[in-house]
Amino acid sequence: MTAPVANCPSCGAEIRFQWAGAVQTVCVHCGSVLVRRGVDLQNVGRVSEPPPATSRVQIGTRGVYDGSAFTVVGRIAYQYERGFWSEWHLGFADGRSGWLSDAQDEYAVSFLAESARYTPDPGTLRPGEPFTFRGTQYVVSSLTRARYAGVEGELPFEYWDRAEVLFVDLGGREGSFGTLDYSEDPPLVFLGEYVPFQALALRDLREPEERRAEGADALSCPNCGGTVTIRLPGETVNAVCQYCQSVLNARSPKLQVLQRFQDRVAVRPLIPLGSTGRMHGAEWTVLGFQQQTISVEGVKYSWREYLLHAPERGFRYLTEYDGHWNDVVTLKDAPQVIGRGQQARVQHRGAWFRHFQRASAETSFVLGEFPWQVRVGDRMQGDDYIHPPLLLSREQTRDEVTWSLGEYVPPQRIWEAFRLEGSPPQPRGVFANQPSPHPAMAPLWYACLAFAAALLVLLLVSAQSSRQVYAGSATFVTTDPDERNVLVTEPFTITGRPSRLRVKVETDVSNAYAYFDMTLVDEGTGRTREFDAEASYYHGYDGSTRWSEGSQRDGASVPRVKPGRYRLVVAPQASSDVRYSIRAVHGAPALSLYLLGLLALLAPPLVKLMMGAGFERSRWMESDYPPTSGDDE
Repeated sequence: MTAPVANCPSCGAEIRFQWAGAVQTVCVHCGSVLVRRGVDLQNVGRVSEPPPATSRVQIGTRGVYDGSAFTVVGRIAYQYERGFWSEWHLGFADGRSGWLSDAQDEYAVSFLAESARYTPDPGTLRPGEPFTFRGTQYVVSSLTRARYAGVEGELPFEYWDRAEVLFVDLGGREGSFGTLDYSEDPPLVFLGEYVPFQALALRDLREPEERRAEGADALSCPNCGGTVTIRLPGETVNAVCQYCQSVLNARSPKLQVLQRFQDRVAVRPLIPLGSTGRMHGAEWTVLGFQQQTISVEGVKYSWREYLLHAPERGFRYLTEYDGHWNDVVTLKDAPQVIGRGQQARVQHRGAWFRHFQRASAETSFVLGEFPWQVRVGDRMQGDDYIHPPLLLSREQTRDEVTWSLGEYVPPQRIWEAFRLEGSPPQPRGVFANQPSPHPAMAPLWYACLAFAAALLVLLLVSAQSSRQVYAGSATFVTTDPDERNVLVTEPFTITGRPSRLRVKVETDVSNAYAYFDMTLVDEGTGRTREFDAEASYYHGYDGSTRWSEGSQRDGASVPRVKPGRYRLVVAPQASSDVRYSIRAVHGAPALSLYLLGLLALLAPPLVKLMMGAGFERSRWMESDYPPTSGDDE
């Protein structure tokens, strides 16, 4: 389709449309807003230039999305409380119209959806609440009241000189999103997804030096006269004077003071502002620094956040608390929350996170520059969910819900990335998502089980090789002389290698005891070895409860009995007549030795298990769900 050509009714300049479906355009020569009425162009007014672009996208930039080529043909600029953003109009080669949202170096592609049968009253929407559109689940992520700040290029509809507009952003799964645009009645619905800058294959971009001033801009603080360095001119909304800590409006040519320091205690960043470090394959610059503070049972706890920026990569954070560091990125896909309180779980990218803590935090100190408004005294409600070494955080303000994902980073890695001098402060205590120094012990347990199985095999083999060499019985009578109660067994033969001889005694004692003094006699050498056994068994009733103690059997072992002919001499003593039997087994395994071996095998993993349990207890003692025991419950 051939794009139409016309002349500007205001200045006469030639207007050549890049997209055949354009309804509105802006004359690049005189700034007039022109609307197509059939084949004619009508001048509907003049607008000031839109705010300077903060990305390298410009009219004429070309790219590819989902396999389809597009050209940037127009732009709508918006200003809002935390900064501004651009909506770039995309004309696709197949005739479609789409939008590329550009806010703080984050990019999203969306398309106008068909009118919804039901669009809710914005007064009923709250950040964090679920929202369903055409069977797809979303979560209300923010309600933004934005001011129209100008247009340029070609648009698919009339859009100029608008007042304040309400936008409701919806977060979906895997980076999908939606926007309810209340600039019209009924509201417009746009659906799309977040896209990495590199994935758009953009070309014909604005040169980097056109996007912002070369190097950094230096201005004077109107409060104290100190030099204020703006490292991201054109994009920075707030800047904080390093000398008096006044919060300044970076969009004002004279840096209007928005908030004065008011005798707050200054906090020194461990990473100086302006430092650069290499992380995730890019160079990141430290732009801003803020301290967040919570109060728990009257005690204040503070952590520090460093705002990092890399061209075309956007923003991310480093957070630090008591020497513990996290590398944090804002999420575009809202995690799924299941349950409440201690049972709350969050699923994100296949991992389950457990709720750790909820607290209301206040910004207690700020320094540097931010692409959105930041004030001392800003408050938010935060929830942390952990899956060490990962930390999911949900921050909610009146109009917005933001999810971020942090990963625990050893302090030394931060020092190396930013080439900082000296050594980092040593971490204190156990942090929420700090990896346990006692990692999963599955390999160790597997090794122990393998050795235990080997011990069991040895025990079974040893038991199979044992042999009974004697069995007999006798009776002890209390009225007989001692010599008549002595039992001298028939000779028995022991063969094989020297091994343990196990002698077992079983009796019929009842509320009585029997003691057996035994001697093993080697008939070949005359050598004797003495040992004993005792059986005592008592029982009865205590009221209606039956009780018993002791045993009617006992045994003894003789170690390393060599092959030969032997006899047993048994001299019993008892409190009453008793019948007893004796069995002698050669080569019987020593169960106690095998048990000691098993305990020795289990000792390392058990110690590791106890150390890991202690570490986890320390972790959860800092949570909303500290471990309890006994009366502490």
